[in-house]
Amino acid sequence: MESLEERVARLETQIAYLQRHLGIDPALIDSVDQGPQLPPDFYVALRKGKTIQAIKMYREATGASLLNAKNAVEQMERQVSGRR
Repeated sequence: MESLEERVARLETQIAYLQRHLGIDPALIDSVDQGPQLPPDFYVALRKGKTIQAIKMYREATGASLLNAKNAVEQMERQVSGRR
């Protein structure tokens, strides 16, 4: 029987694989884990620097105003790039 530690390690490996496969940066997930559920394409657009596309997807997913979406996406971009 698989121990709890072995199972957790296996699940963490699977999650890391899925993040790489979907192009999701784990740092982005940490930055929005308290916030809205955003589609995987949002993270792809954010990672590729497609800010306008990311803002549009953020607005569609959250119903945020243009200004709030712009501010949220730009904050996530700064966190990913290491700028504050």
